[in-house]
Amino acid sequence: MRPNTAPFASCVILLGGIATIAFSAYLVVVSYSSLPYWDGWGQIDFGAQGRAQSTLTWLWTLHSEHRLVIPRLFLLADLRWFHATQVFLLASIFVIQLLHLALLGWSMRVFGGWRGSLWRTGVGLTAFCLFCPSQWENFTWGFQTCFVLPGFFATLSWIGLLLYWLRSGEELGRYSSWKYLVLSIGAALGATYSLSNGNLLWPLLVASALLLRLRLAAVLSFAIAGIVSTAVYLNNYFGPAAPPSSAETLVQSLRYLLAYFGSSWVGSNIPVAEVIGVAGLAAFLVSLLRLLSYIRSRRPFSIQLVLTLLFCVGTGMVTAMGRSGFGVSQAFSSRYQTVSLLFWCCLGLLVLGAASALHRWSSVAVPLAQVLLLAIMLVGAKRAEIPLIRARVRSFKLNTAAMSLVTQVPDTEQLQWADSHPDYVLSLTPYMRQERLSVFSEPESWVLGEPLDSAFRLAVPNECAGALESNVAMGGAASGQAPLRITGWAWDYKHRRPPASIVAVANSIITGLGAMGDWRPLDQVTRPGVTTNYIGYTGYVQGGRAPGPVEIYAILAGKPASACLIATVK
Repeated sequence: MRPNTAPFASCVILLGGIATIAFSAYLVVVSYSSLPYWDGWGQIDFGAQGRAQSTLTWLWTLHSEHRLVIPRLFLLADLRWFHATQVFLLASIFVIQLLHLALLGWSMRVFGGWRGSLWRTGVGLTAFCLFCPSQWENFTWGFQTCFVLPGFFATLSWIGLLLYWLRSGEELGRYSSWKYLVLSIGAALGATYSLSNGNLLWPLLVASALLLRLRLAAVLSFAIAGIVSTAVYLNNYFGPAAPPSSAETLVQSLRYLLAYFGSSWVGSNIPVAEVIGVAGLAAFLVSLLRLLSYIRSRRPFSIQLVLTLLFCVGTGMVTAMGRSGFGVSQAFSSRYQTVSLLFWCCLGLLVLGAASALHRWSSVAVPLAQVLLLAIMLVGAKRAEIPLIRARVRSFKLNTAAMSLVTQVPDTEQLQWADSHPDYVLSLTPYMRQERLSVFSEPESWVLGEPLDSAFRLAVPNECAGALESNVAMGGAASGQAPLRITGWAWDYKHRRPPASIVAVANSIITGLGAMGDWRPLDQVTRPGVTTNYIGYTGYVQGGRAPGPVEIYAILAGKPASACLIATVK
């Protein structure tokens, strides 16, 4: 493989990939919430059941059409060792993507022989795709380990398969290559019991083993492992009913599939996404037709990329058949971008490898591909604010729901952000409080009923600014000491950022808590020095408090934290 002749561009692309990783890490941090979201409540529900269900039974129980054995191990670890704060889960998702990047970077160097600027370009492209913020749901929702694990395990399985193929043909490696076979099968099992699309690996592995002309023992090993795994998987399996087949549903599924892959390039324009999807699937078919030539010329990295494309397309087809009834627009869901972006990553790496193999023309083709990639990165950077806003909005809604739970002021409208059944969430709250799980593990959750001056140092008034915008009695009560829902804005002048949180005080006793992070328009006339829009707060004040005004304090970060008066409810 000839080295790339554009080292400067490759360094910029690699830096672009690193910047994408850094931006996604920032997105995870600023949109963090310790409260579980939708399917994530399963870990709390399992803990609350006590001895009603064994751990093994819970691990094996179906979740819709999926057996989430490995993701539930992550959930169990988060519950038992990290108080269900979601930190371990979110960190695990990020680490899994980093490991996936490392595997693909290793494959470029070892299987593809990529070096220097070509390798840097490939790694930059891969980092950009694996950490693109358009898949923000999977980075900010702890339950979504199940979405990033199958792709990682699929790549690991292909690596084991190809190492076995390469080593078994060598005289010295013939008797030690079995370990790569075990690696490939083990990784396929990992994908299978992470999400249902992992089952697609078994027919692909058997077909690949036949195409690679592996020994009969290897082919049978994949076939037997796949048959046993599938039989075990389907034992007592009750998946969702398949939609009735008709020409209309097939067309709808095809449109969904096209939008599934095309949505990586556009915001919500279905026709454009479908056109891009057609182009992507056409490029995939061209790559698939070249698979035999890659095998004959012993190009393992290209083979790995085509096999990954097959897995991504298979995943898209299965998703389209099961979800197209929700409408084509549902294909734009950010959680599906993890598969779609891996698909485009593999196509991009194939194009980059083909450009570098043009010999006389590589000095033109590779820089052209790099310029195109840089343009895509710039467009992606311009659009990065959209997923960031969406992530922060959901985070604020979840944190506000958490304040409703902690203060015991039920706000069913707000709790629907945590789960579509607020009563279900409320039923789990006593267990969470007892075991100090999720938001109840945070120190701020236990200051209710404490004197303000014993929990926080009092700050001087010029260290903060803020206002009360509304206060509404909850539970149908009209006045007096009824529970309140308060909203407003606050700013920490001392640290030049939004306050950490909000507390409400009646007669010097803390009787309410609030979450920061709601969006407000910047107005330098009434809010001089404020540098971000996320300065709004929503909080809840408990009922039955002492008569008199309720004071609203902004909690300023520091050791110790300090409370700064910003408003009063009279």
